[in-house]
Amino acid sequence: MAELVFLHGAGDSSAVWAAQAEHFQASHRVLGLDLPGHGERLAERAFEDHDANANEITRLIHARGCSKPVVIGHSMGGAVVLSLALREPRLPRALVLVASGARLRMHPRLLESARERAQAAAGDEIVGSLVPLEMVVSPQASAGTRARVSMVVGQSAAQATYADFLANDRFDVMERLQEIKAPTLVLGGEDDQMAPPKYQQFLADRLPAATLVLLPAAGHYPHIEQEAAFNDELERFLSNLTPPPQPHPQHWSQYWEGRGERA
Repeated sequence: MAELVFLHGAGDSSAVWAAQAEHFQASHRVLGLDLPGHGERLAERAFEDHDANANEITRLIHARGCSKPVVIGHSMGGAVVLSLALREPRLPRALVLVASGARLRMHPRLLESARERAQAAAGDEIVGSLVPLEMVVSPQASAGTRARVSMVVGQSAAQATYADFLANDRFDVMERLQEIKAPTLVLGGEDDQMAPPKYQQFLADRLPAATLVLLPAAGHYPHIEQEAAFNDELERFLSNLTPPPQPHPQHWSQYWEGRGERA
């Protein structure tokens, strides 16, 4: 049994991990986290750098009594996971980086659109995703897959989406990857336009203990587009980890309610 901590990407919430929560909580302890301004924490102001996001995730992990978690991050969440691993190298048992990268520059037009939307939006209003669906799913995705992705993306306040984009644009750990010694699964989609396979290859080549998996017919949300294959790869990775420390007796399922973790 492992302790699994799931972290969402920019403009999203822990809802993107709903299928994994259902699948893995039968045999593992599962914790889905929302960063400030996302999911169940819409009223909170989001951070504009990933060191602050990493500190927040570290705080929540400790608050929930986690001892040695496998920390899993999608897209921006992967950047937060890398920041956490550099700041707290003894905390994670392993890392899983999903459709992420060591540097996440944002297109200036996308940044400007997010800024304008944040200025115009009222408070914690959810304004949806700024990125067209065609950019984030595989061209081979079925109508049902597109519908599942559409249902869970874009669950953050406008300020949070802009903060996420700013944090991504400032993020760059390309020269520090060799410092991260934890076992790492780098998992992406072959059809990803947002974090293309070359991003995943770069991570796998420079992280000292990395395994690379690219799923066919998957774009930027491989855990939704190829749910079964993703779950199988994650299970395989977990089964090859060294035995965990004595788990905390707390039952974690109470923290996965609604769209995500309740702070």
